[in-house]
Amino acid sequence: MGGAGTADLHSGPGGPRRVRQRARLFRRIGGAFHGGAAAAAGLVFALAVALFALLATNALPSIERFGFGFLTSGQWDLARNQFGAGPAIVGTLLTSGLALLFAVPVALGVALFSSEFAPQRLRLPLAYFVDLGAAIPSVVYGFWALEVLKPVMASSVEPELARLPGGHLLFSGPPLGLGILTAGVILGIMIVPTIAAFSRESLRSVSRQQREAALSLGATRWESTRMAVLGPAAPGIGAAIVLGLGRAIGETIAVALVIGGGTGFPTSLLSQGATIPSTLVNGFTDSFGLESSALYELCVILFALSLALNLGARLMMRPADATGRSKRGFLRRRHPLRLGRARTDRNPSPTLAVPPWWPAVLRRQSSRRLRRKVVYAVVVVLVVGALLVAAYPLASLVRTAVENGGTAVVRPSFYTSEPPPACGINQSACPIGGIGPAIEGTFVLLGVASLVGLPLGLFSGIFLSEYGRNRFGRVVQLTVDVMVGVPSILLGVFVFAVFLRFDPLDARTALSGGLALGFLMIPIVAKATTTALGTVPAAVRDSALALGFPRHRVTARVVLGSCRSALVTGNLVALMRAGGEAAAVIVTAGTSQFWVQGLRAPAATLATFIYFSLQNNASPNYTIDAWGAALVLLLIMAAISLAARATLRTETVPAAE
Repeated sequence: MGGAGTADLHSGPGGPRRVRQRARLFRRIGGAFHGGAAAAAGLVFALAVALFALLATNALPSIERFGFGFLTSGQWDLARNQFGAGPAIVGTLLTSGLALLFAVPVALGVALFSSEFAPQRLRLPLAYFVDLGAAIPSVVYGFWALEVLKPVMASSVEPELARLPGGHLLFSGPPLGLGILTAGVILGIMIVPTIAAFSRESLRSVSRQQREAALSLGATRWESTRMAVLGPAAPGIGAAIVLGLGRAIGETIAVALVIGGGTGFPTSLLSQGATIPSTLVNGFTDSFGLESSALYELCVILFALSLALNLGARLMMRPADATGRSKRGFLRRRHPLRLGRARTDRNPSPTLAVPPWWPAVLRRQSSRRLRRKVVYAVVVVLVVGALLVAAYPLASLVRTAVENGGTAVVRPSFYTSEPPPACGINQSACPIGGIGPAIEGTFVLLGVASLVGLPLGLFSGIFLSEYGRNRFGRVVQLTVDVMVGVPSILLGVFVFAVFLRFDPLDARTALSGGLALGFLMIPIVAKATTTALGTVPAAVRDSALALGFPRHRVTARVVLGSCRSALVTGNLVALMRAGGEAAAVIVTAGTSQFWVQGLRAPAATLATFIYFSLQNNASPNYTIDAWGAALVLLLIMAAISLAARATLRTETVPAAE
């Protein structure tokens, strides 16, 4: 058919002219395709520049007034116009440090078990379990911490810690269950899946031959992992820890719910305090004047921390050199691998007499084998224990949501009714409302976000994969990597500030909330698209180009068609991330108990409905509705995660065959 069409173009007196017109048309379409992809990539870079420029510009009054003293001052006095970031910075560092102290050993144990020790049939379910833990919205984690973790900390953990020798120094104060320690624990629980997932992929990236070589020389499973796997995977594991730290520093809602909201420097780990994100979400929309400028300066500090951590993670994940060792000296193994010796015969020679020292050698070998078996058993117990520690909070969260919200989600009216009026604790009959407006608002905001985030992210990813092998492409790639890790509260503040400057009436509306979620989705979709297109072999592109197809048609039909399942998965992940977002939506879209009145009116989402329902914690009916909304969110995230994995498997199975 293609040959007949070409012959028709060449036949007749006007054949060559039609060929030239067709070629000119393809060049124009290809140029427009390339230009559109480059423009989308340029918009991503412009977004990052505008984000920093706007935050820095609005922070100038505070910078000029307080200087470097802003970083160490502990005052936040609106009446005297004295503001300082010291308590928020200290709270951020303390909670993030506690989170790493808890999460790193547990996450590494989970990664080692799922990658090295688990039976093959359990590895896929374990990967799904870890990914599901990372997909749970932070507001659900915070709700669980407020309802379950807080009473446990107040009644058991904090009093026992205070009784330890020297405990009066670190754990002084009343055990309220709200404070720095509880915030650090919930942050640790939240970043375990992130660190475990990236560490698992780093461990799996080590070739199987290295493991088998160690095992063939007599090493146990743990010895082969320690000597042949952990060294090459160390840069990726280090980057995973840095990324987990970045998420802990930028986490907003879960910390805001359990840290207590103190305004001074914490005197112990039981003190109530604040972090930079929790300070922003609690006070930004009601601030004005110099206080607003001080909050913008907090945004600049948070952006700088996020930028430094993401750049550090990117540097740590640079590829190894030709020898297979990391280019960074502190990650390179400085001693040769010493594997176990091959099995020694009971008798060194059947024709020679046994020397007198030979029985001692056999005894030492027997004790050494026993010691190696004991070490292996201890390691297995530790990694299985880490898996159980990581699984317990997720199981408790799901069980609590089912117990408290199960009665609500089974009622059809729960999905179509408005929230109920608040009722007192002693009121005999509390009407149970619904989450209909929150569901509608979620879909409205996701619709606006999809119109912005999906096309821009897709074309940015296409540019980076197909046209971005130049300096501009490297700059955009770095920008995308940085924007993926930018705390969502900063995007919400940015959109709110833009609308406040140019269209104040729409600063807290569904439109601004949808744009904030769209900006949140752009780098996620771009990163997923770049990764998906990178899996298509170069031979596929070269074959299509050799047949005379224009480059834009090769990209649009051949390359995108070869990885469409991975593209769908990336879009689903972006929608899942936006659907569970609360911090950016609180700043931009606000909340509402009524059905959406249009894009220029406030709107609630499922995540913000849960957050604002906790402010009415004296109303039992609101608590039931909030748990029902949390259970609905969990079911949605689980369904999207299953759909993403199913689409990936439908693509990988035929490829294997």
